[in-house]
Amino acid sequence: MTRPITDTFHIIQLIAALCMGLVMSGTATPARSQPAFLNRPVQATFQRIPLARLVSKLSIISDGIIILDHQIDPTQHITLACQGESLRTVLWRLADETETEIAVLESSVWITPFGKASQLEQADRNRQRTLRQLPATTQKQLSTQRPLQWQAGQQPASLIMDLLAQPTTTGQPTTTGLTITTDGLPEGIPHDHLAAQTIPPLTLPEQLDLIAMQYDQQLLWSRGSESPSTLVVTPAPLPPSSGTKRRDPEQKPASTRPPQNKMSDRERYTLRVAAPFEELLQAISQRLNLEPSIDTESFKARSINAQEIIRLEIKDADREQLLDAIVKPLGLTWSIANKTLYITAGD
Repeated sequence: MTRPITDTFHIIQLIAALCMGLVMSGTATPARSQPAFLNRPVQATFQRIPLARLVSKLSIISDGIIILDHQIDPTQHITLACQGESLRTVLWRLADETETEIAVLESSVWITPFGKASQLEQADRNRQRTLRQLPATTQKQLSTQRPLQWQAGQQPASLIMDLLAQPTTTGQPTTTGLTITTDGLPEGIPHDHLAAQTIPPLTLPEQLDLIAMQYDQQLLWSRGSESPSTLVVTPAPLPPSSGTKRRDPEQKPASTRPPQNKMSDRERYTLRVAAPFEELLQAISQRLNLEPSIDTESFKARSINAQEIIRLEIKDADREQLLDAIVKPLGLTWSIANKTLYITAGD
């Protein structure tokens, strides 16, 4: 039966404007050795949000490192409902939706164009094999993990050079006792300007490859001829592709459309209202048993007033239709994760 909302909160006057933008990052298929975060369950609903924002959200939810390859359009809008399945399953569903594939590396997962996943995975295995051949002391020094962050406009070649010289949090150089020389890095890594980003802790070799792989490059490590404590880092093209990556049998395609509300026969809503957006959002969230969260920074960036009046009339709508109708007049995007309703300014 239809449940009117207007009797719960009277016609409220309202002034609000919102804009929503959500970005996130994708994850991977099973491999011989997978990052543990791939097995974490995901309980969230994303409604028409930009792919980059979605990947970012998934990274936060899973506490993992999910990289969206720069060749994939980050602005395409995605609708995705996750009902407690593993992140690995969610990422393959996302790959189906975006016609991409998933690469699973030692500590990260990538969403890539067809054919590139096998290249990244092979390069990742090659690096691990090469590093295992170094002296135990050198391996230990290169295994220190540290976070990675850069500002907008950073150039990849200079970022790599900065990483090689960056000290750890203890104040001691990561490569104490080592001499690392570079062979062709400025020429091997193309000139570009990166968007600002923060990456959870990784080892130095993984950080370097994370940057280089965006440009179809890998960084090769070798021992210098002058001294056992000298290492040489050289850029090289990624290994040849072995073709489109096959999904494991357990990774079956699944629809990315949000499932129908289990109470869809009864949970229908009729609304006629004129109210400030923020007050309307509070009332609707309470009815839906959700906690509202507005991205105030995105509002400020777009000079949006959360008190702008919203005038709306909708009949016999389900939850998704109700939320769509509320955010549509302002060009906003909504998503639900862990019982929280997120509202953000759209790109």
